[in-house]
Parts: sequence; structure tokens; C-alpha cells
Amino acid sequence: MKKILQKTTDFFKNNFKLIIGIAVLILVVGGFFLIQTKTTSLENSDLKTWTMSSIEAKMSTVQILTDNSPDAELIMKCVDKMSTFNDSGEFAVRDAIKLCNMGIKLQENN
Repeated sequence: MKKILQKTTDFFKNNFKLIIGIAVLILVVGGFFLIQTKTTSLENSDLKTWTMSSIEAKMSTVQILTDNSPDAELIMKCVDKMSTFNDSGEFAVRDAIKLCNMGIKLQENN
């Protein structure tokens, strides 16, 4: 038993810098992925997040997804209205904006 303990202790003493380096690398990579998943962009979120967001964030998201459409304010109001419907919380913001934009364009063409 003492031999196994001695071998383990020797291994850690000889490879201490390598073990610390690997641990730091794992923490950095894990932190990077954690930061990436916690972004606050609305483009890839659902309508639950939309309702809690500020007007500026909503407007910038609409402008990004519609390529600075002149109807950005109307689209934002449309998505606001969609977010009040029952069971709309799981609906993607990206899809809601596209749907509202398409509806506005269809209305303009008729």
C-alpha cells in the first residue's frame, strides 16, 4: 500500500506543472463556452425573453433581422402582440419577426 501511495505522490510531484496547465486550459475552455451560451442577444431566444427585454434591444434585434426595414417599429409592435398570446413563449423571436415582416409586406402588396 505504501508503494502505491509513494508512486502516486512521485507522479504528482514530477508532473505538477502539467496537471496545473491542463486544469487551467479546461477552465478557460469551459468559461468560453459558458460565456457563449449566456449571451443576451434576442435573435436566438424565445418570446419569453422578448417580453422582458428593453425597447432598445427589441428595436436593434428587429433592425438586424430585417436588414433595417422601414417598418421596424410596426414589426416590433407585431412581435409584442404575438408574445401576449397563450403558449407563445416557446416561439422563436427570429421566426416571429420573419412572420410579422412577411405579413406587413403582403399587406403592402395587396
